[in-house]
Amino acid sequence: MSKNLLDTNLIIRFLVNDDPEKVNKVEKLLVNKSNTNILLDTIVAEIIWVLSSYYSLKKSEVIEKIRALIHLDTIDCNAVLINKTLSIWEENNISYIDSYLVAVAKLGNITLFSYDNKLKSISGFTSKEP
Repeated sequence: MSKNLLDTNLIIRFLVNDDPEKVNKVEKLLVNKSNTNILLDTIVAEIIWVLSSYYSLKKSEVIEKIRALIHLDTIDCNAVLINKTLSIWEENNISYIDSYLVAVAKLGNITLFSYDNKLKSISGFTSKEP
């Protein structure tokens, strides 16, 4: 079995379908069951930023694409944390990164220290100032 580390630009090509030749190559990589494709949390964050800013996709479109991607059989990622982050981001008017922090705090039962008042309105975890 082959282990592959995926870069943002590769996934962006696939998700926005802007270069058919590259899209086909990425698709072959992603559907090949003899591959394990590692998708890091930082790469997911960068993909979200590019899709939201450069491509101006709606939050709901970005979430749909990321959920589909992380549930591919050949993708190895922190799916529980990413799914939790996407749910928090979907339900709140905060950034993906803030949603990620909240998800880590919730899943780990960890206190989040922050001066961001928006985070205090989200239930299920403790956020406070130092």
